[in-house]
Amino acid sequence: MIKRLLLLFIFGAWLSSMGCATLEEMTAEKPPAPPPPPELVYPFSDIPIPNGFERDHAKSFVYESGSGTVKVGRFFYSGWSQLNDVVNFYQNEMVNKGWTLVNSIKHENTILNYEKEGWLCALSIKSTLGKAYIEIQAGPK
Repeated sequence: MIKRLLLLFIFGAWLSSMGCATLEEMTAEKPPAPPPPPELVYPFSDIPIPNGFERDHAKSFVYESGSGTVKVGRFFYSGWSQLNDVVNFYQNEMVNKGWTLVNSIKHENTILNYEKEGWLCALSIKSTLGKAYIEIQAGPK
């Protein structure tokens, strides 16, 4: 009987040392995954959209010449977010994409005007009951 208990104890110790994760490994906090990069307004690869926002295809339009030298667009997006969060997103991300803030107007809506090497981009952002609405107009200078 003692032999069996000794063998069972040795086998249990061997098994736990071979296949189980240590307590430190099980409780170690893993860093959170980085957020996904923001989506971009097609065909403007340098105008970001906050994650989770959806495009209103019925209201949006794009005109692009065959050579691609002329692009003009008006885009409408909406998503569940606070106005200040969306404004802060654009103030950070547009600069990261090489745009320069020309001016901003803040009242009930927020209007941000940007320029970049021959291009203009106007953003109008408003919020109603926790849902944010973005209108983007972009085209040549």
